[in-house]
Amino acid sequence: MRLTCSAAFWALFASTATAPGVQAKGLRRKLIAKNDCTIMAIEPLALEGGEEPDMILECELNAEDAGGVSGISAPIQATAAQLKELKDLIKSGELAAGEDILDIEGDEIDENHQVKIEPTVSMQAKAAKAKGGKADKRRRLVDTTGDLKMLLVKVTDVNGLVYPDSPATMSDEVFGTGNDPINLKSGLEECSWDKLTVLPKALTQAGLPDSSHEVATGVVEVTIDISLTDQGNSAIRNAITTKVQNMLGYGFPGPYDYVLYSLEKCYIDCGWAAYAYINSWNSVYQGVYYKRPGVLMHEIGHNFGLAHSGGLDGATYTDHTCTMGNPHYSDDAFQCFNPAKNFQLNWYDDAEITEDPRIQGYTNTLTLVGIDEYPDRGDSPVTVRLETGGGADYFVGFNRASATGPNRMNDEGDNQVTIVQVNGGSGESYSQSFLKAKLSQGQSYAITDYAGTGKTVTITALSIDISTTPGTALVRISDGLVPAPPSPPPTPAPVTPAPTIASCPGAQEMMEVQIQTDNWPGETTWTLTDKCGSNGVILSGGDYGSANTPFSSNVCANDGQYEFQINDSMSDGICCGYGTGSYLVKFGTAVKASGGEFTSVEKTTFGSCGSTPPPTTGSTPPPVAPPTAPPTNGSTPPPTNGSTPPPTAPPTAPPTPVPTAPPTAPPTAPPTPVPTAPPTN
Repeated sequence: MRLTCSAAFWALFASTATAPGVQAKGLRRKLIAKNDCTIMAIEPLALEGGEEPDMILECELNAEDAGGVSGISAPIQATAAQLKELKDLIKSGELAAGEDILDIEGDEIDENHQVKIEPTVSMQAKAAKAKGGKADKRRRLVDTTGDLKMLLVKVTDVNGLVYPDSPATMSDEVFGTGNDPINLKSGLEECSWDKLTVLPKALTQAGLPDSSHEVATGVVEVTIDISLTDQGNSAIRNAITTKVQNMLGYGFPGPYDYVLYSLEKCYIDCGWAAYAYINSWNSVYQGVYYKRPGVLMHEIGHNFGLAHSGGLDGATYTDHTCTMGNPHYSDDAFQCFNPAKNFQLNWYDDAEITEDPRIQGYTNTLTLVGIDEYPDRGDSPVTVRLETGGGADYFVGFNRASATGPNRMNDEGDNQVTIVQVNGGSGESYSQSFLKAKLSQGQSYAITDYAGTGKTVTITALSIDISTTPGTALVRISDGLVPAPPSPPPTPAPVTPAPTIASCPGAQEMMEVQIQTDNWPGETTWTLTDKCGSNGVILSGGDYGSANTPFSSNVCANDGQYEFQINDSMSDGICCGYGTGSYLVKFGTAVKASGGEFTSVEKTTFGSCGSTPPPTTGSTPPPVAPPTAPPTNGSTPPPTNGSTPPPTAPPTAPPTPVPTAPPTAPPTAPPTPVPTAPPTN
């Protein structure tokens, strides 16, 4: 299959973004978009020592609007206010670049190959319209784990401008296929502890090796029909995309996870070392920067959906503990990522915990291990997220930099506790982060008015020990308050205990649930469910109104299968962080469930089903002895002479159903001895 643009379309795209004073070549016509487009955000990385470039917005066109070619993107032509609105929506996480779409049906694609947005419309409304009428997610989410297939494209322009390194050298510099030990592949695999594997290979559409186009491992070459010296970045990138697709015979990204373009140099709209599309498959490098591992990891990080990492000075990317800050520009070094980025990447999801210091009286002491010694961590976390409830969460980590670990080339905050805050997204999506503190042993960082609670949460590095493997940091996070309900009543309301069953009838046994509440009784509820037949919940309790108080409930039940479930609405159980609560479930004299330390829910199932009647609930009085009919009034005459008839059984009233009225009063006259004659009237 050969993918081609129409002559008019490609002339349109090849004629754009020319240098000042140079007239664009090709046809001067406008196209009308027939479809929506995928919102694309480009993050350029500044040249070393250069000014920070701003985010660039484009739209990836539907193939029908791009002459049948996939992956073609067009800059968005809009007012400054509209562009700011769209950038803010992306930076806040309300829109996801690389996924969400913009409604441009009927809009112009002008002679400068830009999508022209009417100046009076809201960008949020255009995105909302697309979401309301069509699928709001067009692209798949990018992969950050497993086998990642990558391709490097070496580009020559129409005038023969090309970076001079051979394909074999370029393969070695990027993928380490020769003798280069520090490269993109080694950096990603080390920092993830092999949670991902980089697979460089030219592939067919079916994902099989394509030896006919591969000039070195993971490298192909193309020559584009336009010049690097008089075309803008978008036109050059689109020309490469079209040329490679024509050569390989399928649309991008095709079988690849990530595709890298290497240019000889940038001549127009420069100031960048490299740029990448957020949450997407493509990155572009000029000159020597394709061989800088730190630059490569920074740009692939944007493909992963990571935003920049700002430093203590508040600048956009001056966090030198993270490659998403200002990365290494040398050929022999890379950095890993800060705690917020680690959380988003999911490489250490088995060593992440979330804490909520909004709870009054919150305090916790944790032993942290750095990602540098992640395999030796035991049960210790490497990343701690502190929830704020609004998305601007804090992340705490130990920035361990050992001599041999993946973090050995770290550039700032070695062996210190680092605290990072994201602007939004709770660390789960694209969001700028900022380094807030670097703590040595004994130092603290105080967050005033934490999450709008009015209280101060303090993070303290109690001790740091790098003499052992793994090195550890003992960190305390506390609001310094006594754990107590915010507005406790001066005198707890009297508690009325549940009715106590004296004994159970027949083969039934007493089922009893005992609860000792903690400091937060209103968080606790529980149910006891009969799993045999259709009896359902036979006992339940909570939420409670009295702290540190015992409660008991009981019911008569048959031998069967039951499930006890206890819940804590704040996910901290009833022991032992906020009081020493507990629970106990007994059936007869046997203990069937007990505990207190859990998170949000704990369940215990016991017994087995049989053909027994449903349990009896409520209070049951002791069994009533059958009453004896009272004797007749008056005196009893002496027995008559003669033979004595056989004794007559005392008349007995039928048993009274249970429950019943109290028994009749005892007889006032003494009973007649037996044997005796029948009583007379």
